[in-house]
Amino acid sequence: MNKTVLLILTSLMSFQSIAMEALSDTDMQQVEGQAGADLSLKLVLNQINANDSYYTTSNAYKFDNGVGGICANLEFCRLALSVNNRYVDAGGAANSVSGNKLWVVFKGIQGTINIQKLGLDGADLVYKNIANQPMIKPAFQLSFDAANPIQIRNFGFNSLSIEKDEFTSKTNADGTVTENSSGAAASQYGYLKANKYAAKPQTTGPNGSTANNYDTGRETGFMGLQMNGNLALQGKIMMFSCDSSMNKRC
Repeated sequence: MNKTVLLILTSLMSFQSIAMEALSDTDMQQVEGQAGADLSLKLVLNQINANDSYYTTSNAYKFDNGVGGICANLEFCRLALSVNNRYVDAGGAANSVSGNKLWVVFKGIQGTINIQKLGLDGADLVYKNIANQPMIKPAFQLSFDAANPIQIRNFGFNSLSIEKDEFTSKTNADGTVTENSSGAAASQYGYLKANKYAAKPQTTGPNGSTANNYDTGRETGFMGLQMNGNLALQGKIMMFSCDSSMNKRC
């Protein structure tokens, strides 16, 4: 019995140690694999979902701010940026140490970007090294086909605005920011303010009394952006490892 156990232990311990070795460019050229892949990517941001029951051709790619929509509360469909040390004091003057924090707010962010076809392949990159000798380098290749353009639909934002917090903050010596926001309501944060244009009073003109309600109900701001179109690309992008022995640009 003891001899049997000793034999088993000996057989388990007599294994070989195999180290992993890096493949050279020549070795990589001898490796064959399957063909590349065609990828499709679609981004739908704050727009009516094609899976919803009320989705039709007429309301496709529209901002989903209706009743029950993703952006029914407009203040939650924004992108806000706050730059370090940007404050204003009680008098509205700029101050880099403390005061009311300023925000750049992109309101009504939305859009659909559909990349119909993106090729992903492995390829050989042929180049000349710093000694002007021809070399081959394995690379990842991304390719685009003009016959399948990138579709951009209603991509952008409704308005851009500069907003400020209704409470003060200060920058500490270590670079952190302390907000005096204890008890502050959500609407007191600059990026959550829900200001909208009110209806303008009627004016009397040659054609009688009229009211200009062009912006009534829209979020306040001074510009907007809306992009629609097809972006046709033809070509390829190759990605590969690179060092100073390959090329002067590495």
